Amino acid sequence: MKKFVFELEQLLKLRKYEQDQAQIELGKAVQVEQQIQASLDSLARQYAATKKMTSGQKDFSVIAKTQQFYQLIKQEEERLFKEMAQAKLVTDEKRALFNAAMQKHESIKKLKEKQYEAFRSEQKKLEAKALDDIVTSKYN
Repeated sequence: MKKFVFELEQLLKLRKYEQDQAQIELGKAVQVEQQIQASLDSLARQYAATKKMTSGQKDFSVIAKTQQFYQLIKQEEERLFKEMAQAKLVTDEKRALFNAAMQKHESIKKLKEKQYEAFRSEQKKLEAKALDDIVTSKYN
């Protein structure tokens, strides 16, 4: 029995490699988003903790420092929101590249499967014919 050979095997491997690379890049972009979100969460916790500590304070210097800290948190939050917006754009771009790479890989993979099924069908026909020839030659 002849062995199946897919003539586009190198292309299939290349498409798989491209898909893997796109997936890695998408993972990196998502990780950046998660890091920014973690920073935003940390700021929210700091704000809540400061608010809790300073509630009921009557000392003007403490209130003034708290207001300065709130301003600092707000500025940092705005910076992080801008970074998050940019990171989301990058993630969307990487996701689109990953989807395109995955489609290219899947199309070649489906072609290979179809060719393999055609090969198997042809092999079964050849085996059946060979068996028929053997049976016919025995009884003649």
